[in-house]
Order: sequence, then C-alpha cells, then structure tokens
Amino acid sequence: MVAQGGQRLAGHPRDAEAEDLSHRNRRMKSFEDIRRSARERGASSIAVAGEPDEELSCAIAEARRLGLAECTTYADAPSAARAVRDGRMQVLMKGSVDTRAFMGAILDRDEGLRSGRLISHVAVVEVGGRLILITDGGICLTPTLEDKIDILKNAVPVARSLGMDPAKVAVLAAVEKVDPKMPETLDAQKLAAMDIPGLVIRGPLAVDGAVSETAARAKGLSGPVVGKADVLLVPSVLNTSYPS
Repeated sequence: MVAQGGQRLAGHPRDAEAEDLSHRNRRMKSFEDIRRSARERGASSIAVAGEPDEELSCAIAEARRLGLAECTTYADAPSAARAVRDGRMQVLMKGSVDTRAFMGAILDRDEGLRSGRLISHVAVVEVGGRLILITDGGICLTPTLEDKIDILKNAVPVARSLGMDPAKVAVLAAVEKVDPKMPETLDAQKLAAMDIPGLVIRGPLAVDGAVSETAARAKGLSGPVVGKADVLLVPSVLNTSYPS
C-alpha cells in the first residue's frame, strides 16, 4: 500500500487485508468518517521517504495526536520502500524525495513493491456530502482498455474499505454517446458491458451526468450510476482535472 494524503496507489498485496476488513464498515460519507474508522482500527505505521516539509510535518503531528498513524522518516525512497516490503512498516508516503525517485523505488524489481499487478492511483475526494474516488490520476498516462480493467479492479478494495459495495462506476468521456471518432467512448461501452465483481459500471458519461442527479435529469439520463457515481474512471491523466 502506498499513500500520500488522500491519495493511494492500488495494487499492493495488502489490498487483500483491506478487502477483508472492509465488510465490517458502513458506508463512509466524509473524511471525518475515515478518520473515525482509522482511530477504531488503531494507528498505522507509515514510512516517509525523505524529510517532510512544514505542511507534511504538521499533518504527521496531527495524525499522531489523533491516534491515526505513527510515522518514521527514511533518508531516501528505497529505504522507505524496503521497510514496507519487509513488513516493518504498513504504508509508504512521499516526503521530500523527487517523484521520479519515489516511483522508481516502488517499481524496483528486486526491492520495490511490485506484486505482478498493474499499479494505479486512486484519489478520494469529499464533495457535496459524499466521497468520490477518481482513478487513475497519476500513474497510467494513457491507459489501454486492458489497463482500464486492471485500474477498476484495483479500485474495488479501496471502494469496499469505504463501504461502497458494490461501487457505482462512471466511465468518463466528453459525451454520453458512443462515437467511433472518440476511442474513450468505445472503451466505455465495452467496460459497461463487463461484469467485474464489486462494481456496477456505466458509460460513457460526462462528469456532470455522473455526479449530479440534477444534471442527469436535465440530460434525460437514468440508471443506477448516473448522478450518483462512487468511482470516476478518467480516460487519461490529462483528463484528471475536469472532475474538479
């Protein structure tokens, strides 16, 4: 498990542990719900790669005060990643190290956190009194259809840990109609026809129709996902900004 702030890189073997625990959780609607659940489970051990800056130092102190986490700083990313791989720490967090070095340590074939699965990024945001997952926001730049399937599978344990079971997935595109000139709409159509355990998938959907029931009604959209999506699957990293 690799985390930074409200973000997580999915695909680590410990995802199974999160999945096992998740069935005890009610659906969470806010970061306060997440904090409450974390306090009930006990403090996690976090390996921080590189000295934290002032903002992160404050966050670490607050997490310790609230009983959410105990953090240990490592001089470099490989040392921090090794601590997680060896089981001495539970979570890897980026401190002051360069992002390239951080990802290099994660992906190192010998001492990194590879598990044989695609590694993807999941961001958790709180909007309008509910939590929404956005994926992939920083790892898979231009995912193929096969990559998108793995990205969605990686999102399942994250969603379940928040009580989203099944999670409602909107496969995002600029329009709601399939257009052969827009490959992301073709992928969305194929994904919506798939049965991935733990997910209800619909698409293509524009972001407003995915998260706003008012916008969905205005567009004449209906279904179990429109207007109330739990997970937003973006076509590429370049599209990550528009859900905000």
